[in-house]
Amino acid sequence: MICRYCKDTVTRLITSINGVSRVSVNVPERTVNVTYDSRITDAHVIRMTLLEAGYKNIREPINAF
Repeated sequence: MICRYCKDTVTRLITSINGVSRVSVNVPERTVNVTYDSRITDAHVIRMTLLEAGYKNIREPINAF
């Protein structure tokens, strides 16, 4: 993730997941913080959404809040 387009795409992909309430993308650090309801979705769904879109190197931690 190296540009504004990637930031917008990642934000759009993750916010489209039911149960996600907040997404914060930091392009320089190449990090994404996600707040979601673990009763509705989980880290696996978020991870798979990004992998299916072609984003690689997705690492832990993913925390539910």
